[in-house]
Amino acid sequence: MRVLITTWPAHGHLLPMLPLARAAQRAGHEVVVASGAEGVAEARRRGLPTWDVGPSRAEAGAAFRALVPDLGAIPPDQRIPTMISGMFGAAALRRAVELVPRAQEWKPDLVVHPVTELAGAIAAARTGARHVVHGLGPIPAEAWAWFGSRFGELCREWDVPELADGILETTYLDNCPPSLQPDAVADFRRRRPLRPSSGEVQPGERLPWDDALATLPYEHTVHLTLGTLFHGATHVFETALAGLRHLPVNVLVTVGPGTDPRRLGPQPPHVLVADFAPHALLLPRCAALVTQGGAGTIVAALCHGLPHLILPQGADQFRNAATAERVGVALVLPPSQVTPEAVGSVARRLLGDPSLTGAARAVQAEIETMPSADEVLAALVAEKTL
Repeated sequence: MRVLITTWPAHGHLLPMLPLARAAQRAGHEVVVASGAEGVAEARRRGLPTWDVGPSRAEAGAAFRALVPDLGAIPPDQRIPTMISGMFGAAALRRAVELVPRAQEWKPDLVVHPVTELAGAIAAARTGARHVVHGLGPIPAEAWAWFGSRFGELCREWDVPELADGILETTYLDNCPPSLQPDAVADFRRRRPLRPSSGEVQPGERLPWDDALATLPYEHTVHLTLGTLFHGATHVFETALAGLRHLPVNVLVTVGPGTDPRRLGPQPPHVLVADFAPHALLLPRCAALVTQGGAGTIVAALCHGLPHLILPQGADQFRNAATAERVGVALVLPPSQVTPEAVGSVARRLLGDPSLTGAARAVQAEIETMPSADEVLAALVAEKTL
């Protein structure tokens, strides 16, 4: 069987789909990942065959900024829909132009894509392939109204108008723990649970600070990151570090793939900074996280039973933060409240309140009962229609 995985070109969108990709490879199926430049680079680093199709994340962002130079001028309740339509929707229209002909030539049997990358749905429809939509964790219930806003236009361009409504009958692989959010992208009516993971470890892969970890002085370690999209917010890193570095905890900081760790300046011996570290290796060493609240990061933390201090920066992070706080696995500081003193105070509570860790471990236990990628793939292969 040939499995085509298409994704928005971002680290946090590709990684949740890797377990299914690896399950397909273990089962002897042929797998290709199609994405823009950043997604292709990450997939190739992991040894997966790739197609570089459509705009890169940087190109999509530049095109959106040219169209909407001041997102702050948009009414607050329209900012997320405007950004999603202008970035993800527009990119899908461009990506399909390159993706569909490649898919028609390759003839996949199964196409897998997240709700953030809808060119994959067109590729499935035009090739007759079976089709599933892959979850990305705690995506807001109303997310289809955002991400699907230009899907009808895309379907008309490719002469598959019936898909505009029919996609909601497609199987949705829901990798969000139900207690965290039972209705991620609620419009999809055929849902199949899929156990999430915190990522994979490549052969020979190590943490960037392996030689220094043994010398760290404190019992507990906190991971600080702003993910792969908002890592340019140097002032947020600096403020968070100013609040954390005086606590009796080790701090492991990642400033974003390809970003120079030296931009944060000299740090004391118990604060280590690198550009990137795989969660699967890093999180078992941690007691808690301080992050921007990306959906994938929240779920990765819960795979290890770790609580969160969330400093939301944009996109869906404010909603993700509210969800995690409601479930009791996170504390939240909105931008207007982020000061060194507040970060330090809330981080003390994060590490000292056993109810937060207890709630995170309860979700971890729930995750461990969800069907594995191998089980889900076997069920998909056995079905005549998806």
